[in-house]
Amino acid sequence: MLKKSVIKEDQGFTLVEIIVVLVVLAILAAFTIPTMLGFVADAKGKAYIAEAREVYVAAQAVATEYSGTTDMTDGSNNTGTGGGDPWSNGLAVSLSSGEVQYRYKTFHPGDKLYGTSQVNASHQMYRYLSADLPWLDGVYNQKSISQINLFKYPDATPAGHRAAWRVTVGPGDDNIDGTGANKDQRTARVTKVVYLRDGYQVTIEGNNASVVKKYEVDMTKRETDDFGNSTVKVP
Repeated sequence: MLKKSVIKEDQGFTLVEIIVVLVVLAILAAFTIPTMLGFVADAKGKAYIAEAREVYVAAQAVATEYSGTTDMTDGSNNTGTGGGDPWSNGLAVSLSSGEVQYRYKTFHPGDKLYGTSQVNASHQMYRYLSADLPWLDGVYNQKSISQINLFKYPDATPAGHRAAWRVTVGPGDDNIDGTGANKDQRTARVTKVVYLRDGYQVTIEGNNASVVKKYEVDMTKRETDDFGNSTVKVP
C-alpha cells in the first residue's frame, strides 16, 4: 500500500514574534549605544590629551631655549627685543596659539619685527607642531591652529575643529596688559597648558592631565580678525 507523502509548507514569523524581536533589539540598543558613544568620547579625550602633551613638550623646549639665549621673561612684559605691545613679548604669550598663528602668517623676511625674539619663539613653536597642526590658510580650513587669542578672550572657543591653547610659564597666570604675576620671572618652566579642540578642553598641570567636554562645535562660526569669536556665519 502506497503511503501518501506529506508536504509541509514553510511558515514565516508571526506578528507577535516580530514584535518580540524588535522589543529585544530596542532594549539592547538602549544599553549599547550610550556605551559605544562613551567609548568614542573617551577615545577622543585621550587623543586630545596626547595633542596637549605635544604642545606642552614643544612649549617647554622653546621656553628653555629662548629664556637662556634672549632677554625674554616668563610673562607678559615689554622687555623683549623689538618693542611691541606689552603683552606680546613674554614667553607665555609667544608660545600660545593666538600669537603662534598670527606671527606665522604675518611676519616674514623684510618685516621690522621679523627675527625678533618674540617672533622667533612663535615661529619655533609652529615648526615643532606644524606636522599635526598647519596654519590657517582659509575660512574652510577647519583642522588648523585657531587664530583666537585666549589671553584676550579667555572664554572664547575655536571654530570648527581648530586647536587653540594657552601656555603658562612660571608660577602664576599672565594678563594681556602685562601685569601678570610672571612679568619679571625668568624660570622658563612651563607650569600649565590649556588646550581646546573639537569641543574638548584638556588641562595639563604638572604631571596631571584632565579632559572635559566644554563646548559644542559650530562648523558655521567664523573667527574674526580681532582674534575672538564672531556670530557671523560662514556662507
